[in-house]
Amino acid sequence: MLNLYAMNDRTKLNLGAFILGLTSMVGQIIIIRELIVVFYGNELSLSVILASWLFWTSIGSSLFGRFIDTLKSKERLLSYIQLLTSLALPLNILFIRNIKSVLNISQGELIGFIPMLGSSFLSLSILCMLLGFSFVLISKIAAEKDKDPSLAVGRTYLLEGLGASIGGVVYSFFLIKMLGPFENAFIIAAFSLFASLLFNKNILQLIYLTALSIAFLLNWPSRMEGLTRKAQFRPFELIQTTDSIYGNITVTKTGEEFSFYENGLLLFTSGDLLTSEESSHYAMLQHRAPKNILLIGGGMGGSLKEILKHPVKTVDYVELDPLIIKLSEKYLAPINDRRVNIINSDGREFVKNSYSSKRYDVVILNLPDPYTAMLNRFYSVEFFKEVKRILAPSGIFSFALTSSENYINSEQAYYLASIYNTLKHEFSEIKIFPGDSAIFFATEKSGTLTYDADTLIGRLKNRGINTSFVREYYLPFKLSPMRIKYLEDSIKESGKAKINKDFKPVGYLYHASLWMTIFHGGQGILSYLEKINLFLFITIVIILFLITFLMQKLKKSLFKTPVALSIATTGMSEISFQIIVILAFQFLYGYVYCKIGMILTSFMIGLVLGSFFITRYLRHAKDKKPLYLKTQLAICLYPLILPLVFTYIAARPEVAKSMEASFAMLPIIAGFIGGVQFPLANKICLEESKDVGKTTGFLYGLDLFGASIGGILVGLLLVPIIGIVGTCMLLCIINTLVLILLSTAKVPH
Repeated sequence: MLNLYAMNDRTKLNLGAFILGLTSMVGQIIIIRELIVVFYGNELSLSVILASWLFWTSIGSSLFGRFIDTLKSKERLLSYIQLLTSLALPLNILFIRNIKSVLNISQGELIGFIPMLGSSFLSLSILCMLLGFSFVLISKIAAEKDKDPSLAVGRTYLLEGLGASIGGVVYSFFLIKMLGPFENAFIIAAFSLFASLLFNKNILQLIYLTALSIAFLLNWPSRMEGLTRKAQFRPFELIQTTDSIYGNITVTKTGEEFSFYENGLLLFTSGDLLTSEESSHYAMLQHRAPKNILLIGGGMGGSLKEILKHPVKTVDYVELDPLIIKLSEKYLAPINDRRVNIINSDGREFVKNSYSSKRYDVVILNLPDPYTAMLNRFYSVEFFKEVKRILAPSGIFSFALTSSENYINSEQAYYLASIYNTLKHEFSEIKIFPGDSAIFFATEKSGTLTYDADTLIGRLKNRGINTSFVREYYLPFKLSPMRIKYLEDSIKESGKAKINKDFKPVGYLYHASLWMTIFHGGQGILSYLEKINLFLFITIVIILFLITFLMQKLKKSLFKTPVALSIATTGMSEISFQIIVILAFQFLYGYVYCKIGMILTSFMIGLVLGSFFITRYLRHAKDKKPLYLKTQLAICLYPLILPLVFTYIAARPEVAKSMEASFAMLPIIAGFIGGVQFPLANKICLEESKDVGKTTGFLYGLDLFGASIGGILVGLLLVPIIGIVGTCMLLCIINTLVLILLSTAKVPH
């Protein structure tokens, strides 16, 4: 057993930094997944969650870090902070699972932006401030015990990154599959308690250690998992909740009907015949004799059963998460039809890599609206082109988007027009059925599609299909010429809506603006978003640069001033690079959760390698400005390389397949640059100031604050509006201007 008393001070601090990184990374993943269940995981919610995390961590390091240099009994304080961190993570999960009850929001009900923002900032505040403060506190204690304070801070940064890397790998590939969120949270809590014991011993730790031991022995984490999930889904009866690598799947029951949720979003409810019939029969009836069918998503809710009522030959049903199939067959009637071929794969990846001679008469996309960038790639011009390639000569492609029965506002019209214009780019004939869901049909063969209700009813009767809703008394109303004309006119009036592309996903931006109008907070915002372009961003950046450059010259600022600014812009750039690589990976390869985990972890690996390199270099470095300028130059060049790599791979499918693993490791380069720059900046600034805690806390806070700004801007605004290439160009320009400030600043003698 480890003898805590026999450890020297450096070993304790190294372990403390390592455990801090591990706690931060695993805690971040757990909490993000929990909040996704509450907020449904669109880019808006993810950006808010990430910004909240980074903001409060920056507050903990920069604000509290200002007072560390004057504090006494720092090791005892660190022990209490680690103890509070151990308590905070399980309590945080408990709070998050009761957010909807506190806000009086029913399960399945959308949450407005203000409640989302408020609950995210509130739930993450204490834990993240503790984590940010811990880093600065460990750095200060390490600096006091080392002859070279900057080396001690660099070592702390290195070990925190190493802990985060290992924590990310272990959790993403093992713990997430084996244990529930509460069980993992209690394990991480035990690590933080161990870190607390390293620096001080008191009665509170003994009480908490006893309680934690009893909790594990009596399996309380597992029981808490069940109890809190039940409370989260009230008033529905919770039947089962399970986490897969793709998210949380929950089954509830009301009367005799079962409802299935994925990450808090309703997938389907058994017995919902209207939705099942409309999502399948309209597309099937548009074709004269459909034989080979491809269904992407949503089949277990009843759509697959309805498709099989037609005299089809084969149905390829693609569903990403096998857990959805498993739970559906457990609680609903299993599909035992030989015509069905269930494929557990990403739908986009399946379509893209389908090179067989088989062609489909009907392809039905039965997925939610493009409210995330991941879903958006199923509504892009590139995907529509891939679907056209696998269709038979008279084949039909169909999908549905949220619409309105009687009134379509400007945001909804632009949203529908964007997808219509995108579809029109690839298909010559398009028809849309109006309703609460606008159902799109597209084909390349002229004269295939029809609005004639009698034709569709005739085909329904000829095939001997019994339906409850899609039948003779409903179809004439559905296909009223007046309703069709109103929908078509609304779309035509918004004809300037942009085409949705993989690398410029405006689809989910239009959907986000539509979503905000539901809560009366987004009316008119679309008109402003349409005016934003790359030139506007560049103009703003150049104006800010000129003001900063003038102030630097007038005040005769020393080198450390632009260094601090560069740390903020590097933090913004680093997280932007991660988001860009993740989005590009999704567009090119599909949603492979484990590979996205690799992308995040590879950044931390690069960070560790960069930190390791610079801590060895700093021992004998004299003139640090040239090396710092080189790191800044690297940040300028990296965003220029990324679009070239993406474009090259996108144009060569055979190359893309062979480069999948290496593509996921791209962030190592960005991580290495950041890992070199932060310790080097800390060394430069400490030469002009001996306040280790204040200086390190300020720089660390700037890094995280810049990252929080970048997380919101890139995911929500830059990529959807100016695209990945435009975003990379803007990042290059920003970092180049900072490089000019660094090059012209004076170095103290």
